[in-house]
Amino acid sequence: MSFKKVITSVIVMSMVAVSALNTVAANAATVDETQEAITNNKSETAKLLKDIATANADNIKLQQQITDNTTKIETTKTNIDQSTQKIATLKTQITSAKAEVQKRTTVLKAQLVALQKQTGDTVSGNVYFDFVLNSKDFSDLVARSFTVNKLNQASKSALEDVKAAKAEYSNLMTEQETTKSNLQSEKTSLEAQQTDLKAMKAKSDQQQDALNQKVNDNKATLEALQTQYDEAASALKVANDTKAKETKVVKTAVSTKDTSDKAEATSTSNDSKASTSSKIENKTSDNSESKKSNDDSDSQGDGSTHGNVAGNSYAWGQCTWYVKQVAPWAGNNWGNGGQWGASASAAGFRVDHTPSAGAIIVFVPGQSVGGQWTADPTYGHVGYVQSVSGSSVTITQGGMGFANAAGPNTATLSDGGSYMYIHR
Repeated sequence: MSFKKVITSVIVMSMVAVSALNTVAANAATVDETQEAITNNKSETAKLLKDIATANADNIKLQQQITDNTTKIETTKTNIDQSTQKIATLKTQITSAKAEVQKRTTVLKAQLVALQKQTGDTVSGNVYFDFVLNSKDFSDLVARSFTVNKLNQASKSALEDVKAAKAEYSNLMTEQETTKSNLQSEKTSLEAQQTDLKAMKAKSDQQQDALNQKVNDNKATLEALQTQYDEAASALKVANDTKAKETKVVKTAVSTKDTSDKAEATSTSNDSKASTSSKIENKTSDNSESKKSNDDSDSQGDGSTHGNVAGNSYAWGQCTWYVKQVAPWAGNNWGNGGQWGASASAAGFRVDHTPSAGAIIVFVPGQSVGGQWTADPTYGHVGYVQSVSGSSVTITQGGMGFANAAGPNTATLSDGGSYMYIHR
C-alpha cells in the first residue's frame, strides 16, 4: 500500500471517527436530558403527593367536623322533643290546676250554703254573721267563731295552694317554650353549618381528584420518559461500541503503513510510532478495565464500604434501606423516602391514603410523623406498617436519627388516613 493510500485511509477513518464522536455526544445529551426530565417529573409528582397528603388531612378534619355537627344536630333534636314533652305535661298540669281551683271554689260555696241552711232564715243577710248570732251561749259563740275562722282559713289556703301550683306550672311552661325556641334556632344554625361543611368537603374531594389525575398524568409521562431513556441509553451504548471499534481501526491503519519505499530511518520512525500507539492503546485499555472494576464495585456493593447488601441499593442506616430489607418487593432506586410514592405509582403499585398491614408508609418532606417528630424537609421518610387498629397505625422504621439505625424502631401513629401508603 502506498503512503498516499495510507494517508487517505487515515483521513477517511478520522472523519468516520469524528462522525461517531458527534453521534455519541448527541446520544449522551439525549440520555442526560431524559434523565433530567425523569428527575423533574418525580420531583413534581412528589410535590403533588405532598399536596394530596395536605388535602387529605384537611378532608379528614372536615369529615370529623361534619360528624361532630351531625351529633350536635341529633342531640338538639332530642332536646327539642324532650322540651315539647315537658310543655305538653305542664299544659296538662295547668288544666288540672284550673279544674282544682274550680272544684275548691264550688266546695267552698257548698259549705257556705250548708251553713246557711243550719242557721235557718237569715237575719243580717250575712251567712257567717247569722251563724254567729244564733249562738246559744258564749261558749257556743266562741266555738262557732272558731269554726267559721278555720273554715275560712282552710278554704283560703286550699285556693292559694292551687293557684300557686297553677302559676308555677305556667312559669315552667313559659321557660320550656323559651328553651324550645332557642333549641330550634340552634338547630337551624347547625343545619346551615352542615350545609357549608358538606360543600367544603365536596370541594376538597374535587381538589383531591384533580391532584390524583395530575399524578396519573405524570405517571404516564414518566413511563414514556423511561422508555425514551432506555432507548437513548441503548443507542449510546451502541455508539460507544462503534466508536471504540473505529478508533482501533484508525490506530491500526496508522501503524501498518507501507514501508517498501522508505529508508531504514523511516522504518525506525514507524516502529517508534507503532510503539507509541501500542502504549496509548494499552493505557486506554488499562483505564477502561480500571473504570469497569470501579463500576462493578459501586454497583454490587459488598457492604464493607456503604453497608449495602445484595438486592438492596440503598445506603445502610437510612430509612429506605430498612424498608427495602423488610419489604423486598419495594423497588431499588426509588429515590429519597419522600419520592417513593411517585416512584411506586410509576412502577404500577397502588398508592393511596388507606393504611393496611404490610404496606409502606410514606412521609413527604416536612410532614409530621405522628406529632412525634418531623420528616426531613428535603428527603422525607418511609416506614413499614406492622398493624392497623381503627384510625391508628403501628409502624417500624430505621434511620440514623434512631438508637437502632438499622431498625426496627416501633411507633404508633394516630390519624392513619393522613399519610400515604404503597400497597404490594
